[in-house]
Amino acid sequence: MVRTAILSSSNYRLCKRYVAEEVACAINKNSADVVNDFIANLKIGKGNSMNDIGLHMPLNILQKHFGTNSLKDFKIPSHEITTSQLNPYHVIIHLNKYDFINNILKNNIGITSFNIVCRILNLASLTLGNCSPNIAKPFHVGHLRSTIIGNFISNLRHFIDGRVVRINYLGDWGPQFGYTLLGLEQMKPDMSKNNMTIESLHNAYILANQMAKNNLSIHDKAKSIFNDLECGNSTSDINNLWNEFRSITINELEVIYKRLGIVFDEYDWESKYSKEKIQDVLKQLSKIGLLRLKEDGSTVVLSNNQEITILKNDNSTLYLTRDIAAALRRHKYYGSEDLFYVVDNTQSKHFYLLKSLIAQINSNINVHHIPFGRIHGMSSRKGQGILLDQLLNQAKSTMILKRKYSETTKYNSMDDNEVADVLGISAIIINDLKQKRKKDYNFSWESALQVNGDTGIKLQYTHCRLISLEEVNCNITLPNEVIAECFTETVALDLILEICRFEDILTETNQELEACILVNYLFRLSNCINKALKVLNVKNASSTIAQQRILLFCRARETLSAGMKILGLVPLKCM
Repeated sequence: MVRTAILSSSNYRLCKRYVAEEVACAINKNSADVVNDFIANLKIGKGNSMNDIGLHMPLNILQKHFGTNSLKDFKIPSHEITTSQLNPYHVIIHLNKYDFINNILKNNIGITSFNIVCRILNLASLTLGNCSPNIAKPFHVGHLRSTIIGNFISNLRHFIDGRVVRINYLGDWGPQFGYTLLGLEQMKPDMSKNNMTIESLHNAYILANQMAKNNLSIHDKAKSIFNDLECGNSTSDINNLWNEFRSITINELEVIYKRLGIVFDEYDWESKYSKEKIQDVLKQLSKIGLLRLKEDGSTVVLSNNQEITILKNDNSTLYLTRDIAAALRRHKYYGSEDLFYVVDNTQSKHFYLLKSLIAQINSNINVHHIPFGRIHGMSSRKGQGILLDQLLNQAKSTMILKRKYSETTKYNSMDDNEVADVLGISAIIINDLKQKRKKDYNFSWESALQVNGDTGIKLQYTHCRLISLEEVNCNITLPNEVIAECFTETVALDLILEICRFEDILTETNQELEACILVNYLFRLSNCINKALKVLNVKNASSTIAQQRILLFCRARETLSAGMKILGLVPLKCM
């Protein structure tokens, strides 16, 4: 029968769907929601014996949809499906072990990169925006989270066939320009292009903020400078300086992004949505009856019985105004219905208002705020920011020392400094992404540069071991077919099951947009790989066994590599 073939030897996803549909049919609740609920709760695992594997189903899912969690009251009519009680909390739907192994390992023979079947998610085109530092501010550790979380989400959605537009939204518009200019005037440096650096601009910004604490007129002057710029009343010298500030800032950001391996499809500037360019937004708000002019001269919109300021009484725009204009442009230009904003938790109210107003202007646009916790202990206004390049350089130096005194260090065509840099960046990225996304945490050099335990270094080490195994045994070719009977060891089955779980992990990670789900999975996969490497000898095995084991380790490496790349790591071949 066709369905028997699906259950025994087709791919994992189809197998889960078939079982879920049969279970839903058995309880006369075969709606799409119920079927998808069963699919989400079916997890691959072992049975009560070494030769028994299957799909574990929690009994509480039966209670939820069927009203009982007793197997005595639950019968699946399909004769292809056999079940038994696994433990007090789960039932197991039995699968043929050898067909299962054949399916998992054969699916990717000859394929060097994964083409996962998560396309069932039917992802629409989305635009994902990261918020970068404002102009004249260096890239400090406080900006790290939005950068690597945004990169992770972009990589994830791209990997599972979502169409992603990666936008870096730069804050080049606001009073901070005025503060920086006033600080520079006080410092009186040579304002030539060759002498202005991001450091001098940053110091000027800090100085002006310190001056403003004792002199409120500084604040008024900074606002006035920006207002003239927005209204087009600035002198050519001021305009040139503003453009120079932007150029200096973007050049530094590009260096950091290149080092982190992050690319964007577009750099979007806040200044693009200045007062003269948001008239279309005002017309649309007026057309749907939301716009109101206040007695103090400011312009507001009404949303959920709340007045929200759109234009100040001096006719200057606000962040919200510019974000509305930017959202409408992105939808029009890219055709994206889903707009993702990777911004910290403190901006939740702002994005609630943005989502509400955009929905009233165009119901086809969905605004999604992806909040994250902040890294505490840094404030550029106080001059306490830990610069990201300092962190990366410290991480690199630490890795150079570790490699220098490690007996396992190997060298290849890559420059040793480059390898150390990749290792340091891997440690930093995994240290952050293993945290719950919405969780705040205090920055710590020791924590960020930790090299022992579950770290990015561990993932790189495991990947390099697998590459080395393949290179040492380069005379062994991958087999044309899987001989499942060769995998009799417990560690082999454990590794195969872990490889199979990758698809479930990607689905869960995508639903929650939590990198820690994938990070923890890769740690488990790495543990399974290292245990298997100790037991499944290749060098002294027979030709047939050696080929099958190389195939297994090749599949494990492909899975590990794919997961690392999604997280933003560059898998090394040697370390």
